[in-house]
Amino acid sequence: MAIRSVVSELSPVNLALLRWLVASACFLAFAPLVCKPKARFERKDFPRLLTVALFMVPVYHLSLNFAETTVSSSLAGLLSSLGPVFVAVLSKFFLKERIGGRLVFALVVGIVGAAIISLPNMDFGSVTSILGPLEALLAVLSYAFFSVLSKPLVDKYGAVPVTVWAGLAGTLMLMPFLSKSFLIEAAGLSLTGWLSILYLSFLSTFAGYLLFYMLVSRGAVSKLSIQLYLIPVIGAVGGVVLLHEPVNINILVGGAILLLSVALATTNK
Repeated sequence: MAIRSVVSELSPVNLALLRWLVASACFLAFAPLVCKPKARFERKDFPRLLTVALFMVPVYHLSLNFAETTVSSSLAGLLSSLGPVFVAVLSKFFLKERIGGRLVFALVVGIVGAAIISLPNMDFGSVTSILGPLEALLAVLSYAFFSVLSKPLVDKYGAVPVTVWAGLAGTLMLMPFLSKSFLIEAAGLSLTGWLSILYLSFLSTFAGYLLFYMLVSRGAVSKLSIQLYLIPVIGAVGGVVLLHEPVNINILVGGAILLLSVALATTNK
């Protein structure tokens, strides 16, 4: 909702730049206080860290922002339900995590719940190009890659150092996109636009990624990814509370199924 609020004032590229410049300032201020790695950084891990940074910042956020300008919330929500599936497959391949029948069932249940919420409001006629859905799909794949590839780094060096290193490196990767239009658009940003940027930078990025990597350090990535199914539920609640959208049976049933999917994957047998 915050991204959709501000893309009318900032281009997708400038939105990513401003969001990460503010977040990086927070990381730089925060790092001296708690950014002490568990082990000394080894040069052999540098390519993996850069790969994580690439998928986490420029690839994920640029594809997400561009998709938000062309793809409906319903279609984006449906495509995002594939995220945990991609993470589970990549976790099996790269991390050798065990993907049991319970998790597979939870993934299927989650996709069903996302479909129930999304499909009634889906307008396939408004999709004039395949580019938008592909951008949304690239964002989901990027999330899956940086989630899985970051796990060994987080286990070795700690959640906070990896968050800060990857965030700062990814921000540097965005800098070649800096242009004169960035200053013009940032200078003309409205109060609502700045509030959206601050929300995205402080909560969704600075605090959000710190919490995310802390969770990565505590368990299997494949089980953590199932919590992506909470996004459509929170989005629907936000639409009702903030935008006064009507509550319908699809939101209630689909939301309940998504919560069941998360519970199945994250609770002990």
